[in-house]
Amino acid sequence: MSTINILDFATANLIAAGEVVERPASVVKELVENSIDAGASKITVEIKNGGVSFIRVTDDGCGMGEDDLPRCILRHATSKIRCGEDLSAIGTLGFRGEALAATAAVSKMKIVSKRKQDPVGHSITVNYGVCSTVSECGSPDGTAVTVSDLFSNVPARRKFLKADKTEATAVASICEKIALSSPDVAFSLISDGNRKFSTTGDGELKNAIYAIFGRQFANEMIEIKGASDGISVYGCAAPPILSRPNRGMELFFINGRYVRSPIMSSALEAAMQSYTPVDRFPAAVLFLTLHPSLVDVNVHPSKAEVKFSAERPVFDAVYYAVRSSITENTKRPELEVPAPKKPVTVSPFIPVTDEFSKTEISQVTVFDRPAPQASAVRSPTYSEPVGVTLPVYTSSFYGEPEKKEAPAEEKTETQSWRYIGEAFDTYLFVEQGDDVLIIDKHAAHERLNFEELKAKLKRSASTSQKRIVPVAAELTPEEADAAEEYREELEGAGFGYSVSGKTAELTLTPGDLSDHESAKLFVTMLSELCGGERPGIAKDALFERALYQASCKMSIKGGEKNDEESLRYLVKRLLASPSVTYCPHGRPVAFRMSKAALERRFGRT
Repeated sequence: MSTINILDFATANLIAAGEVVERPASVVKELVENSIDAGASKITVEIKNGGVSFIRVTDDGCGMGEDDLPRCILRHATSKIRCGEDLSAIGTLGFRGEALAATAAVSKMKIVSKRKQDPVGHSITVNYGVCSTVSECGSPDGTAVTVSDLFSNVPARRKFLKADKTEATAVASICEKIALSSPDVAFSLISDGNRKFSTTGDGELKNAIYAIFGRQFANEMIEIKGASDGISVYGCAAPPILSRPNRGMELFFINGRYVRSPIMSSALEAAMQSYTPVDRFPAAVLFLTLHPSLVDVNVHPSKAEVKFSAERPVFDAVYYAVRSSITENTKRPELEVPAPKKPVTVSPFIPVTDEFSKTEISQVTVFDRPAPQASAVRSPTYSEPVGVTLPVYTSSFYGEPEKKEAPAEEKTETQSWRYIGEAFDTYLFVEQGDDVLIIDKHAAHERLNFEELKAKLKRSASTSQKRIVPVAAELTPEEADAAEEYREELEGAGFGYSVSGKTAELTLTPGDLSDHESAKLFVTMLSELCGGERPGIAKDALFERALYQASCKMSIKGGEKNDEESLRYLVKRLLASPSVTYCPHGRPVAFRMSKAALERRFGRT
């Protein structure tokens, strides 16, 4: 007797359903993608109990005729492709012909559809794979698919479903992603009778983001746009202040299809690594458009994973599009502080609490925001305690501060400002128009060092200085290997060197760096680069990461004492650089406390 069994059609369908339909969200995804492929301009998704008991997707697409209804639920029946050659350039969201068949095998399904040219619509019902006859019915143009009692004939599958609330969240998540992928389609999601979100369908990505993620995300998003090697990238990225604790908000779309793409994720994170804190992840909605023949979407039944014929052009296109846009347009959001509804009575001698300060301090966007001219009031002078000697900070990057008394009110290229003082040897207070800027001196100096260092390394061919006595730098074996592997990049940055064993002798160093700073920068870069080129991470991204590690070590530290003249000079440099808003590790360099907020706090308004 043979031990090989030929499975019956019903069992084969149940197995196939397990590959395509994992949970209610999978059903919604397949049905909505069919609606988009049908040319719908309006799609409504309704679910109950997380989609387990009821799912209905209604669209105004092209619809199906009487002959197509019984065919659409057959396995491998599709209108998207005709032959194997079509798989090399898929331009639709669906193409496998498995979604409706897989769903019909594990649920009760009803399909009502009408084409514009037909006088009446038609309907068909399918109970766990068993199809009824087609009947005429009244129906608007388009298609409505209703799925109920999902997995009720497969108890083993149903018991692995999560709670209704969890399944509803999964449905909402996939609907949000698809709505973002098609801003020209009006989407609505209704869960247990409550409308979760709806988009306008006006084709504006920002409006779709507003409907799904809210006003702050929509208003603060930075536009991303770029193209290279026939690959175009566009979309939006959130400013660093809205970074996330995980990768859940890294949303990628390839030719209109939502996908999970490690290569695009690596490129996004590399492009924003000097703006995003190390324990946070960027938030972005990015669209990649390339020829369909360059990407294979036929990797997994869920079609959520893709393969590229060449990954490096994709990485470069995303990296440079995001990097250039973020560098040019990063601004800190200005958070509006609502006035209190009733006067707040503040007892004298009660210190201002952290709780209140959090509600009254708003983040500065750019430092050159137009403001009324400040009055010429001289800054009060403070005498240092007798017997206390403060160390004077100087930097070879900035040179010696000017040896003259700083005026009470100074002017940058944009507007006037007045240095007030320093708190906790860390935070600088500066009056600028109707705002008080609170500056983290370490974060500000670190970013300025980073930008100065990048600029110096870019023009290092003309500013490198020859060392008559070579500067010695001790290396680990890994760093010595990296010095050879990255010789082209390091020489392009202004270093000339030879390596013997564990010692590097620097004969050329970037201009304006001392012996100690040159050796320290060289070793710091190698320590970052010695791991080799990680998959998907460009060498220039690693090189830049080495730069901001070096700039951190070369900056003044919070909690250390500095003379007032050096701090004034730091403020002057910062206010003259409006693009400096975040340190290389992603922390903001300054906050703004408005005069109006202070007056509300003290009951003056």
